[in-house]
Amino acid sequence: MADESTDTDSDLVAGEHRADLLRALSYVSTESGPDGEYIVNGDLPPEVAPPFIRAVMRVEAELLLHDAELVTVDNEEPRTPEDRRTDALIALMLRLDDRR
Repeated sequence: MADESTDTDSDLVAGEHRADLLRALSYVSTESGPDGEYIVNGDLPPEVAPPFIRAVMRVEAELLLHDAELVTVDNEEPRTPEDRRTDALIALMLRLDDRR
């Protein structure tokens, strides 16, 4: 699920400018939960939130389309919406780190 980029939009990640997404991520932090999980916290200012939300939603939509192909009689839903949103966030961060 690599970004489809051309020379003119090579700095776009999930349809948004890499710099805008990195700025939004500067407002995100993690903490360890009681069972070894990570809790993601973010208090994004209104001027940086929209691009970040749009990018996560685009990646989540890609994952949803992929999941739709996996639905069978025996396997009703491959992952929960919460799992899919978490996976979308991780996928977006990995894309941001991909320097082509």
